[in-house]
Amino acid sequence: MRASIFVIILLLICVRSLAQPKSISPVQELTGQAYEVYLNNPDKALALTEQALNDALESKDAFYEGVCYYLFSKAYWVKANYKLSTEYGFKALRILKESDHPSELSECLLGLARTFAELGNHQKADDFIHQALKLGNIHADDKIRANAFREHSYLLAELNELDSALYYSDMAISMFKKSGDSVDISILYGRKARIYYQKSQFETSRDYAYRALLIDSLVGNRRALGIAYYQVAQNEYALGNRKKAIAQLKQSIRINNDIGNLNWQIKAHELLSEFYLENNLASLAAGELQMVNKFKDELYNSQKNGQIQEMQALHELEAKESTIQLLEQENALRAQEVKNQRLFVAFLLIALLFLVLLIFVLTRLRTIQNKTNRNLANRNVAIEEQKMAIQLQAENLRHLDQIKTKLFSVISHDLRGPISNLQSLLDMFTRKLMTADEFVSLSEKLKENLNITQRTLENLLTWSLSQMGGIRTEKKKIEVTSCIEETCHLLDEVATRKNIALVREFSWPVYVWADGNQLQVILRNLIHNAIKFSSFHARIGIRATRDNNVCLISIRDSGIGMTEGEINTLIGSKEYFSKSGNEQEKGTGLGLLLCKEFILRNGGEISIRSSVGAGTEVSFTLLLAEHQNTPLLAFPQ
Repeated sequence: MRASIFVIILLLICVRSLAQPKSISPVQELTGQAYEVYLNNPDKALALTEQALNDALESKDAFYEGVCYYLFSKAYWVKANYKLSTEYGFKALRILKESDHPSELSECLLGLARTFAELGNHQKADDFIHQALKLGNIHADDKIRANAFREHSYLLAELNELDSALYYSDMAISMFKKSGDSVDISILYGRKARIYYQKSQFETSRDYAYRALLIDSLVGNRRALGIAYYQVAQNEYALGNRKKAIAQLKQSIRINNDIGNLNWQIKAHELLSEFYLENNLASLAAGELQMVNKFKDELYNSQKNGQIQEMQALHELEAKESTIQLLEQENALRAQEVKNQRLFVAFLLIALLFLVLLIFVLTRLRTIQNKTNRNLANRNVAIEEQKMAIQLQAENLRHLDQIKTKLFSVISHDLRGPISNLQSLLDMFTRKLMTADEFVSLSEKLKENLNITQRTLENLLTWSLSQMGGIRTEKKKIEVTSCIEETCHLLDEVATRKNIALVREFSWPVYVWADGNQLQVILRNLIHNAIKFSSFHARIGIRATRDNNVCLISIRDSGIGMTEGEINTLIGSKEYFSKSGNEQEKGTGLGLLLCKEFILRNGGEISIRSSVGAGTEVSFTLLLAEHQNTPLLAFPQ
């Protein structure tokens, strides 16, 4: 059986390789290449689609613009980034609905259906599947119908309607066999393996899992291959083949890690931890659970259902705007009909009445026509006002969401460390790991840390209030070195944990013209980042020097450094960028973005010099207090 499947697949691959098109456009070639590799190498598919989208926009090819958005949606779905997958899916849907390409439109609908099914919104997924099935019935297209049956079987399996899921899987397999679609056949074999596993028919499930594994390895569907290894491992373990199950599960983890599929990485590591626990390998199980927590953290931003629902709402708002435009066209047609009717009546009256009566009628008609035009104009104004109000409301919602994200990220970034230290100290005392005398000896330092933490909290609360009403920068004369000392004192404990020395390279006061609260945020983030990316027993240099009419402040470490591309992303982009520290410390990615914003608001500039393995130096300028009315010079080289 497996040998016959192997021969069929080889023949299909040979036929596909020989069937080369005679002449295709660059956009068609790029999108074709992206479609071929998105299941195997989603990052490469994203790069190819980006090139294709630029060509489509340049040539004003609306259809291929929609195809590119669809490919973006599928590639991000493979990587389990449901937020971006949904965003690009709705973009593609808006364009493809206006084109005469039912096959591509159905693919877009089914892609959105799968995403919403995996997010647990089964009703929305069912709506999209039925829209696609309706397209297939209208155009008598078996390929569309087969794809709809495939996704319907997945939804039924999610709802635990296993017999119905098997029925639709078999229907789809029979249709795909007629067209020789080995990729979809392997997907449905994997589907049946999952269903039989849920029915506890492990040998049947294992047989279908191995069929899917064979086909996926031949056609290069790495996403399905990672899932197939997972299903094989489940069944082998259930049948008592523990060593084989663990080996297959490690294969699944490797493949899902290569393509960045966070969802299945989490499932595979969770299952492997269960295997280790059942075999009394607690330390290995704990390591796998740590990996699960890491990948769940990475998956968090891509599964913000609120943002996905917001995109869905925006999509529905745009649909309402299209309806409004149709109503405007209808009103224009009705106005034209009214005008034609009036003219026809006027013509009859001209033929029947005398000249005086004709003049009276024409005057009357003109009055009525003007009134109608005014009513139509008033209605158009009302429609435009409603449209603007909807757009303003959507923009306000996006703005409020960005402010909320910034606020919680800053509070987490600045207070997590001090509060954690305080909690650990109190925990040691309550558990009697520390004597009362030892606690008293540390009380002075504890009091000082609490005072600094309290000031930090007050600064954050003041800043958060300004965020809710718009950021306001209140500049005044500030002594920089005391701000640096206070920040270093706050972070001394963090640095001491890694035996890092915070070396201050200044010996005289420097006064600048800036906002004190914002300067504290800048210094805390930059010095904390230097500690985060430095090794144990390292030195961090903090320098403040005068240069013409500015104060140049620099923080230099000898940590892991950054590549040229990472530096360009940090300096030139407005997006969040997060990177794990030298000891795998996590960050929100907001710190440097806030630093850039506050430095710019205080009239300064930021610069980063770094190389991989040789450390990083972050520098920024602030106007000296005695030159507060002098324009800033360019950043010193």
